[in-house]
Amino acid sequence: MLYKSLYLPDMIKWEEDSLSDTFGRLEITPLERGFGRTLGNALRRVLLSLLEGFAPVSLSIKGVEHQFSTVPGVIQDVTELVLNVKSLVINLQGEVKGTIRLNATKKGEFTAKDLTGDKHVIIVNLDQEIAQLDGTGKLSMEIAVEKGKGYIPADEWNIHGKEEKAGTILLDSWFCPVRKVNYQVKSARVGDRTDYDHLIMDIETDGSIDPKEAVNEACEIIIEHLQMIPAGLEPEEKPDLISEEKDSKSDFLSFAVDDTDIPTRIANVLKSAGIQTVRDLIETKSADILKIGGFGPSSLDTVNEVLKKQNLAIDG
Repeated sequence: MLYKSLYLPDMIKWEEDSLSDTFGRLEITPLERGFGRTLGNALRRVLLSLLEGFAPVSLSIKGVEHQFSTVPGVIQDVTELVLNVKSLVINLQGEVKGTIRLNATKKGEFTAKDLTGDKHVIIVNLDQEIAQLDGTGKLSMEIAVEKGKGYIPADEWNIHGKEEKAGTILLDSWFCPVRKVNYQVKSARVGDRTDYDHLIMDIETDGSIDPKEAVNEACEIIIEHLQMIPAGLEPEEKPDLISEEKDSKSDFLSFAVDDTDIPTRIANVLKSAGIQTVRDLIETKSADILKIGGFGPSSLDTVNEVLKKQNLAIDG
């Protein structure tokens, strides 16, 4: 299809055989040369950093004052309970807040299907383990869940109006419902020319939203921004620089290591070891990174220089 002497795609399709609630492969072709990467990169960044989702934001356990505690009769310590709660995949069905609870009084394993609470809170991964009791105690916990965007570490919730109180544990919250996005660009033929682009995108979500919905939302966000440019709109108020910096930092955590200023050779070594994103990188100890073949102290220094620009660093 021609538009102002430009070819627009005549095939946009989802691969039906692999399409599910959590995975989808989207193909778009033909695209003008270079436009496959332009679209793929734009969609990928929006999908990984700007979509709203739901996550646990705080946890209260009866009899527990802080995260570094144990609960009598519970096999896991509180740190392990926190990790299990953070792994819950949640949908609030049109609401922005909700509460779920666990009251366990007998021996056995308790999973997400044992949680009760607000009817609009839907838990996707019902088999997620929460706790195990040995029969000598009980566990009573309350989990607050909210709608949000990006990644908010526990120690930054105060910026968003939450204060850690005795008995309430603030959580690192990852709201984005999209877990992974990969894309590749192949050559496509139009007539005698073979230099057009064929974009293939693989989108993986947490199940609270399906890949088609995710892409639709990402397209709406991009379109909304592009439509504002011809209008020449200007902000009525000065931007909140602190919030802007935090949003930028949250977005950066979701970047693939090869989408940063980290040199390609070093990024490829990191990816070969399973370190795909900046978040993976800063959550890995420097000692473990230095064990990766082909990654030495000079490479570590180079990576830390890139992270330093975002006030981040690899743990020692």
